[in-house]
Amino acid sequence: MKASFLKRWRVRLIVVAVLAAAGIAWRVTHQPPPPPPPPTGVVALTDITQAVQAAGVLQAKTKVDVGAQVSGQIQTLHVQLGQQVKKGELLVSLDPELARSDVAQAEAALAQARAQLDSSKVDAEAARREVARQRRLLSGQATAAIEAEKAETDLAKIEAALRGQAATVARFEADLDNRKLRLSYTRITAPMDGTVVNLPVQAGQTVIAVQVTPVMLTLADLDTITVRAKVPEADIQSIRLGQTARFSTLSGEGKRYEGKLRVIQPVPERAGNAVFYNVLFDVDNRDRALFSDMTVQVDIETGAVAQVPAIPIVALGERGKDGRFTVQVLDTANKQVPRQVKVGLQDGAKVQVVEGLKAGEKVLLAPPSAADAAASAASS
Repeated sequence: MKASFLKRWRVRLIVVAVLAAAGIAWRVTHQPPPPPPPPTGVVALTDITQAVQAAGVLQAKTKVDVGAQVSGQIQTLHVQLGQQVKKGELLVSLDPELARSDVAQAEAALAQARAQLDSSKVDAEAARREVARQRRLLSGQATAAIEAEKAETDLAKIEAALRGQAATVARFEADLDNRKLRLSYTRITAPMDGTVVNLPVQAGQTVIAVQVTPVMLTLADLDTITVRAKVPEADIQSIRLGQTARFSTLSGEGKRYEGKLRVIQPVPERAGNAVFYNVLFDVDNRDRALFSDMTVQVDIETGAVAQVPAIPIVALGERGKDGRFTVQVLDTANKQVPRQVKVGLQDGAKVQVVEGLKAGEKVLLAPPSAADAAASAASS
């Protein structure tokens, strides 16, 4: 009985030992893999171009509203929307009959005034002869002094009337010129080379040019396109005249257009709580690939450096009061050592290192913030 009891306990101990050995073996063979090393980057020499992004709208550099300076009915439209025209080309004809009638009346009034002036000139010449005759008679005492005085008085009156009639003729001449000018306004011509981009009227329509000049059509010079880019308030201080601006359109097959900033408008525009400043630059459009009111994304180059030490921008930690950033540098033993660095230009992915790092050094990417580090230390 006793031998049988001991035998059972020996079997149990053997089973427990085997199970323990199996557990130890499983733990040894199934240990979790070590955590992956933190992502790192290398300080490398590279080129960096810094740019400010802004939303832009395309506009014709020169746009002119052509209006009617006289009232009348539109007789003929000589152009169509989108048509190219040259300076001086006839665009619109208004009914000229009323203006022609005014010219005819002015010509008749001028002719009448000139006839009266000519008649007065004849009377003045006769009066001068009479004055000369009276003076000769008076010198020979062949007439009374009162007759000579009367002749000079009549001459003075006639000469005064003559000056008045000459002024009247001048007034009628000016009126005729004005009516001829108004007649010429019934033929509306192009003030510049351009494209008809707006044609709000049609033949048969009556236009009234009394207080406001009615717009007949709009001409635009599309050879040069002006880009109006809205720069956010936070970026405007880095914008300077002469900087290079580039953009491409959604349908431009990747073509990049480039120009130089020529205007920075000092008065901002507001959109809700946001403040924007308009900057303008021009691009060539003789191939007519660009159209007015297109929206584009503009990149304004605010700085560029070549072959300078740079690190990924995600390696930057918190910024100190002196403007420097904390960067975690990995030494030869992969130990993290914090270092203060001064940075320069950045392009959204890389940032220039001005001081604090050398080419070839490793830095930790996405380093923890001070708050994260404190929380991690507290939890451990």
